[in-house]
Parts: sequence; C-alpha cells; structure tokens
Amino acid sequence: MKKRNKWISVFITLSIVLLLVACAPAETETAPAEEPTEEVVVEEEPTEEEEGEEPTEELEPIRIGLHGPLTGPVAFLGDGFDMGIQLAIEELGGEIEGHPIEYVTADNKCNPTDAVNAVQKLIDQDEVDAIIGGGCSSATVAALPLIKEGKTPNVMGTSTNPGIYNSIGVGGNEWGFRINPDDLIMAQGFGQYIVDNSQVEKISLVAENTDFGRGAIGAYKPIFDTLGVDVVTEDYFDLGTADFRPALTSMKASGSDAVLLVFTENDCANFMRQYREVGVEADVYSRGSCTSPLMHELTEDDPNIAAGIIEFVFFYRAQDPELGDRFQERWDSPLTGHRMGGYYAMYHALAPAIRKVIENDLPISRENIRDALETLDVETPAGTIKFDDHNQAYTDGILIENVLTDDGTAVEAEVLDIVKLEPVDHTGY
Repeated sequence: MKKRNKWISVFITLSIVLLLVACAPAETETAPAEEPTEEVVVEEEPTEEEEGEEPTEELEPIRIGLHGPLTGPVAFLGDGFDMGIQLAIEELGGEIEGHPIEYVTADNKCNPTDAVNAVQKLIDQDEVDAIIGGGCSSATVAALPLIKEGKTPNVMGTSTNPGIYNSIGVGGNEWGFRINPDDLIMAQGFGQYIVDNSQVEKISLVAENTDFGRGAIGAYKPIFDTLGVDVVTEDYFDLGTADFRPALTSMKASGSDAVLLVFTENDCANFMRQYREVGVEADVYSRGSCTSPLMHELTEDDPNIAAGIIEFVFFYRAQDPELGDRFQERWDSPLTGHRMGGYYAMYHALAPAIRKVIENDLPISRENIRDALETLDVETPAGTIKFDDHNQAYTDGILIENVLTDDGTAVEAEVLDIVKLEPVDHTGY
C-alpha cells in the first residue's frame, strides 16, 4: 500500500512539472533592425498671401440710372432707351476698368410729375452715380431742377426742346448734358429746305401737345415768317389721339402747300393713315419719327401711308449701320432713334467719362463724372460728342425720305443728306 502511494506521488509531481514547462513563454528571436528611411518633403508653391500680396477684391460698382417713359402712350420710347443702354453695357463687358456696372430704371411716364418722382428715386434711393434720360422733353424739362439740386450728372439723348439749351451749362445747371441737337439747331437748315423743295407759300403745322411738339413748332414759326411763308393752320394733339379728321378737314380746305408734323411713331402712323383717307394733297415733312423702321412696321399693311414723307432726324441707323446690325441680332428688332440715343448716351458719353475718372486715379463720384463730361471729345459714327459751354454737343443731322420699293410692297428710308450741325443763337428760348 505504501509502495502504491509512492508511485502516485511521483506521477503527480511529474504531471505538475510537465504542465509548468508547457505553460512557460517561448523564447522569441530579436527582429533585425530596419534601415532608416529618408523622409520626402514636397514643397508647395507659395500663395499670394505668403508672398505679401493682397487677394483680389471686387472694385466699387458704378451705378447708372435711366428715367424714361416705361409705361403710358409712348412706352415704346422708354423701352427703346432701355434696350440701347442694356446693349451698351453688354458690349462694355458689364464693367468699366474692372468696376462692375449696376443699372436701374425709373418710369417717368413722359409727364412732369412722374419725372420728378422717378429722378428723386434714382438720386436718393438708388444712389446712382449718373442718369440717362428722360426720353421726352416734358419729362426732361421737369426733372432738370431736381438733377441740379441732387448734383447728379444727367446725359440727355433725344430731348429736343430748344429751351433746354439756356438752362444747362453756363445757363445755370452744370449737371445737365445733351448729346443730341435741339429743334432750333435743326430748324435753320430744314426750314429753308422745306420752302425751297416744295416752293411753299402756305404751310400747316401739326404737333403733339408736349414740350417736344410745342418747342419744335416754336422754333420753325419765326423761320417760316422770315421766309415769307404763311402758316394757315396750327394744331396740337394729346398723345394717343384717335381722331385727327376735324383738323385734317380744315387743313385740306386751307390749300396748304406743305405740312410739318412733329410726332413720334404711333401718333404719326395714325395721323398719316387718316391724312390719306381725307385726301389732303400737301407735301409732308416731319421732325420726329415718321421715317423710322418702327413707322414702316406700323404702316406695312399699306406702304403708301408713309411714302413721300421727308424728315430731318438724328441718331439714325444709316449713320451707324454696324450698330444697327448688332442691335437687330440682339433684340430681333430694328434700331430706332431712341434706341440709338440710349446706346450712345451710355457707350459714347458716360462710359468714356467714367473711364477718364478712373484713369486719373480719382474716386468715382458724381462731381468727378460731371467734370469728365465737360472735357469729353469722342468721335462717333454719328458725329462728335464734345460739349460747348451750354453742355450741348453737335452730333450730325440726317435728311431722310420714305420711298416705295420698286414693287411697291414696302417703304424704305433713303438718305438724302448728312448735315454737320453748328451752334445757333438761342436768345429768347
């Protein structure tokens, strides 16, 4: 029994030893040391800030405002101005010397009260640097005192009332500039042409009842009086008049040799349609828009309505045919006087003046733009934009006649003459 217990003890002891050996951690081999690696450093190009340069910042914007008749009976005039200005801004790349152009509009409805409100908005609320407008003389005349009070440069592109001349520049308002000729400037040569061309002894005068219409007739009456021509009828009509027949009947009975119209396209088309119906035989002359592409469109149902009208105009497609092509491509509509006036006021007047301010390292301000306009001297396809001491420029006039095509199916404008216009005496206006 003792011998058996002895063997049991030995067995247990051996088992414990074997178990301890099995559980002991194995001896590990030391891994060979790795070769040290060389760190690769990628050098980045230095940024503008690291080189001490300031990041590019957007330059101060230039704010341009239009006040024009965007609603009402002559809304097509304001729309035309707007289209011309938009095209000019697009062709300038939307900026002048890196300064972005911001463009805003205000509706003057071609009447004095709304013109004052429109210009007040542009000056005080929109805080524009310069204004283009107002598209028709009544709005322009009413707005000029506010332009002066607000000390904001205003470039006029089509307002032709002669009285404006004596109120701007040395006339008292140094903030108003006109790039188009007025009716007194144009009347000197055109009045003589009418008398000579038709051997006129008696003439009828017809105009819209606005500062444009009355201003023009006021310029021509003394000229006809000096030339010995008798004014046998004189009539004025509100914009959008539908019935001209009573005046046309009196005109026919008067035996007039010629009639001088002062209308824009819509009223001219309506007047001439009834003129042909009543059967007046007098030769037709015009100061307005009676030979424009829009007039041709309005009378395309019967081209004879507009045929034979002779007109003295400015800013006509024939003066700048390349602009006419670009305008047609952009808007799918023909270039007219107001559309060209808006384009020229922006592209050939304000843009060069503002560019001059920037190039002279001056702040873009209303006063600096005004000063730059005073020294402007820009050659354009329609003549030179250079202002006299009354802030009046003398772009060219052009004599146009509506003629039927050979097949008689349409009317085309034929250029009779391009006239270099010069200063005239504005005493009394």
